[in-house]
Amino acid sequence: MQLRIEKLVSQGFGLALSSEGKQVLVSEVLPGELVDVAVQREHASYIRAAATTIIESNTRRIAAPCPYWGSCGGCDFQYAGQGYQAELKEAIVVDTLRRIGGAEPGSYTLEEQVRSEGWGYRSRARFFVDLHQKRVGFLGRGSNALVEIARCPVLVDPLNALLSDPQRLLAAARRQMFANKISKSGLVEVPAFADNERAVLLDEEIVTTVGGKTFALNSTVFFQSNLLLLPSLGAYVKSLTIGDRVMDLYSGVGTFAAFVQKPNRSVTAVERHKLCLAFARRNAPEADFYTMAAETWAVGQHGRVDTVIVDPPRTGLDVSLPPLIASWQPQRIVYVSCDETSLARDIRRFAQQGYHLRSVRLFDLYPQTFHTESVALLVKA
Repeated sequence: MQLRIEKLVSQGFGLALSSEGKQVLVSEVLPGELVDVAVQREHASYIRAAATTIIESNTRRIAAPCPYWGSCGGCDFQYAGQGYQAELKEAIVVDTLRRIGGAEPGSYTLEEQVRSEGWGYRSRARFFVDLHQKRVGFLGRGSNALVEIARCPVLVDPLNALLSDPQRLLAAARRQMFANKISKSGLVEVPAFADNERAVLLDEEIVTTVGGKTFALNSTVFFQSNLLLLPSLGAYVKSLTIGDRVMDLYSGVGTFAAFVQKPNRSVTAVERHKLCLAFARRNAPEADFYTMAAETWAVGQHGRVDTVIVDPPRTGLDVSLPPLIASWQPQRIVYVSCDETSLARDIRRFAQQGYHLRSVRLFDLYPQTFHTESVALLVKA
């Protein structure tokens, strides 16, 4: 088929219509482009396709700068410059909030997006190691094959140092192998985290300072991978948080609890992962912590809360949570999201409870990819 790309939608697919009027989702294209495509999979309501030839290209298309583009599966959006990437990702979020969340542009404030350096920003990585051939790198695009990487342009220097001299990665991979942590393909996954000073692997602990806050963690727990923007993200969530009673659901290692805690404010943080919670107790010592799934813990809670902060995984909130949160009658709900589709779905669910979207601000934490971070403020209508 020959198609004209209308716009980009979630996960960066280009949306077009077939001659029969069926929606076609096309990978690695930009708005306005005329492309020949090969059908990959046909579903009842849409078609998945890949562009084979770009007949008319978007004038803002660029050649991907990374030499591993096309083989490495780490980045999916290097064919646009960083500024244009940020514009398109914002358009995707706004469109998704309208289509799925029922939030029309103009009914809420779209705050100015906070952007990052496009390269050398990423402080977390999952390396893959072939111990037989002593090779390290990342998984290939759409495959479980190893792509050997000498240097990754989105990683911070201490992580790239692990690639240039992989002895620490090889040693960590041997530890994982002895613990029977090896994939079916024979590769060993080694998580790593680094600040500007050093990198740690597996359960090695690091203490790093972000936005004037000190955080203890290791590479096996979740922590934002862009330390350049994390201070701005934490400060923004803090600025939206009001009142003396704050709930922080999906608190992780206590990142937002650490930013919003202050004297005479009660912060209750809930996190099901026990190791995350152990770090959280150190990172936000003035908060009260509970080890439990947020939806389970919320059932037994009663009374008023001033602000509820939620930072769920990509799947979003459990269906039971919006009505439970609404029952606490918070003045504000601060929703931090890494997936615009689940965010939009949950915004619609909160609207059914009388909470409506007041503002959204995007943080471009992941340049060269289609991922972005959104902070939505919901208030009682």
